[in-house]
Amino acid sequence: MKKIFLMLLGMICSIPAWADVDYSTLLNKVTLQLQSEQWVTTKTALVYVSANAAVTDQGIANVQADVMNKLKQLSDKGEWHIMAFNRSLDQSGLESIQITAQARLPQTELAGLRTKAKAISKPGETFTIDNVQFTPSEDEYRQANSILRNNLYQQAKAEIDALNKVYPDQKYYLYSIDFINVNPVAPAPMVNNVYMEKAAAVARMPVPISVGSKVQQQATVIIASMPDVLNQKLAH
Repeated sequence: MKKIFLMLLGMICSIPAWADVDYSTLLNKVTLQLQSEQWVTTKTALVYVSANAAVTDQGIANVQADVMNKLKQLSDKGEWHIMAFNRSLDQSGLESIQITAQARLPQTELAGLRTKAKAISKPGETFTIDNVQFTPSEDEYRQANSILRNNLYQQAKAEIDALNKVYPDQKYYLYSIDFINVNPVAPAPMVNNVYMEKAAAVARMPVPISVGSKVQQQATVIIASMPDVLNQKLAH
């Protein structure tokens, strides 16, 4: 094996200095599969609301503004976004408007949502709670993934330190690291009467609970060192 290495080394040394030589195949490499996981917790929920209205053609322009004002009455602790806006002509000649809106609300806002939806409804304009999902936000997932990556960096560093302690003459270093995200499975929407009962029960608790989801991140790490004989040749 040593003769083969010296022969390859002799071939490399005979190549002109300006040539593009790939020395990576001669490095001493150690490949590792590292993993880190943690729980991502949230104290907020995604709330989906449907608004249905029947208006004349002239009143369509005011519908969206009116619906947004009513949603703020439902809760002003989150930012409401219109997810869908559909219109059709009904048999009476009025425009039938269907609007779906979404907001991320704190748990303290979930109690009595269905009652509030009925209170802001009126003839010709009704509001219903479609769904409440206790899932972490994208920002919470990004923060968790940042922490997981840092954990993997620390694991890789610990492996490098351990190798250099066992083989002090090798001078191992981080050659490459490739991250692999393992996405959590989002919980399925609950049936209306069930999710509203659970949401209301959570909101009545004196101390809000944190609902979480476990996330994982993996990394393929390659640690390498350059053989001393090659290092000496390249230094000349």
